[in-house]
Amino acid sequence: MKRYFSREYLVELGKKFETIGPKTDRLLLRFVAHQFADQKAREYAHHGFARRIQTLSRCIHNVFKILPPGTVKVPSKTRLYDAQINVQSAIGNTYGCVDNLAWVWVHECGVAQGIDRAQVGLRKHNKRVRSTLSAELRTYLDSLEGWLEYLVDYRDAFAHRIPLYIPPGSVLPKNHDKLRELEDRKTAALNALQPLEYERLDEEQSKLFVFQPLVGHSFTEMTATFAFHPQLICDFLTVEELGEKMLGELVGRDANHVGATVKP
Repeated sequence: MKRYFSREYLVELGKKFETIGPKTDRLLLRFVAHQFADQKAREYAHHGFARRIQTLSRCIHNVFKILPPGTVKVPSKTRLYDAQINVQSAIGNTYGCVDNLAWVWVHECGVAQGIDRAQVGLRKHNKRVRSTLSAELRTYLDSLEGWLEYLVDYRDAFAHRIPLYIPPGSVLPKNHDKLRELEDRKTAALNALQPLEYERLDEEQSKLFVFQPLVGHSFTEMTATFAFHPQLICDFLTVEELGEKMLGELVGRDANHVGATVKP
């Protein structure tokens, strides 16, 4: 059976996967070590962002263990459900990481009072929060707008509409006719009360399915499914990069604030 990913891609994916643990530890320590002036900002950083980044890292580890990216045979329902749970949690916590960073910032820079909860965020329409950020960080966030749209779409589908779903198997286009033929024969065997023939045909049909590591939500609402192994790693690395940049923003703000207070 042919793998969904090439051998070369699997090697590169494996190398990036190995960096998740060390990157998690480094980012966690940097946020915990930062001296926050505001108690709520500290809480959102330590018990919000830091906790979520560890959960996200663990979810990725679990997915790669439960359904390795080189999987070809259709996995059992138990493995599929366990992987789905971790993908759903990963998406939810990726969204939560971005949200937590926004809350860290509004509390630390003193704009939390009087701001509506719906206005707190890092997207373009969160104008009040964005106006307090540096031009460099705003430009960077502009480059993430497409990623943030994907994240909101899948998080909202999971939380409010159709949960994320890993199809158990796919059939190559060349086997579609054979699949339909076997399905018709299974129906005929069932109607003729021939359970053994039905089971034989079902076993033959199952051999046409191959596993493709894709995830989606509503088939009528989403634009496309995506390969979840590389997407989870991409999401983590984006959160890591955003976290580092936000930490740099906090450090720069502290330096400017101190510089302003010592001037005669």
